This record gives sequence, C-alpha cells and structure tokens, in this order.
Amino acid sequence: MSTRALWVALSISLAVNLFGVGAFVGSKLSDSPRGMLVPEKGPDPRTRNPVGAAIRELSPEAQAAWRARSIEFSTRTAPKMREARTLSQAAFRSLGDPEFSPEAARANLERARALEFEGRLEMDRRLVAFAETLSPADRSRLAEALARSRAPRGDRPPR
Repeated sequence: MSTRALWVALSISLAVNLFGVGAFVGSKLSDSPRGMLVPEKGPDPRTRNPVGAAIRELSPEAQAAWRARSIEFSTRTAPKMREARTLSQAAFRSLGDPEFSPEAARANLERARALEFEGRLEMDRRLVAFAETLSPADRSRLAEALARSRAPRGDRPPR
C-alpha cells in the first residue's frame, strides 16, 4: 500500500471516529438535564414577584401604564430596600463577632424591618392608586392575581 493511500485511509478513519465520538458526546449532553449544553431549569424568576406576575395578566395598555410609573417609584423605594438588606446582613453577621452587641443587632433589625414596612406600604398605596385607573376587567384580573399570589399555598384557587 502506498504512503498516500495510507494517509487517506488514516484521515477517513480519524474523521469517522471524531464524528462518532462527537455524536455520542453531543447526544449525552443534550439528553442530560444537567449537561453543559442544557442548563438545569430552576423556577421562573418572574414567579417570585407576585406583583409582577399580576401585572403580566393585565392588558398590554395597562402593563405599559404600570411600567411608565415604575421608574419614579423604584428610584424612591429601591434605596430603602437596599438599606434594609444591608442592615439585616450587618445584624446577622454581627452575631459571630467577639464583641457582639445584642442591642446593636436588635436596633439594626428593627430599622431594617421599619424600612421594609415603608417600602411595602408604598407598594400597597401604589397598587391601589393604579387600580383606580384600570378598566373594571383589568381591575378584576389584578385583584384575582394578587389575591391568588398572597393566599396560603393550600388555599390558592387553580388558575
């Protein structure tokens, strides 16, 4: 057999083997729910936000109106919520400090909860004011979605 024929046969064998190995690995990765090509599915991040989920059930016009008002609300409320998270984290981290101060930890947690309450109260007021602007059909959809998201898990009516 000539050297050229040997190289051709070797190249064909290499191509067939690479194709076979590639097909096998590809099929294993695509079938695996945790494979590199198919990321593991977690919960839809949008379902963690009950207000966002409720707004998505409204008409496109109502959704646009909500989004238009969101920027101003977020710039006012987001800093409070960030400060609340920072205070909570500091309080819980302080539990392990050698000079742990229960009074300081309690004060940080109380301030954090007060800020969270202010943010939630603002959101509730915003939702009621927004509901005033909706059509009866959209207001009904909003009410159902919000009630469903806030009901205990066992008491939630089916969608």
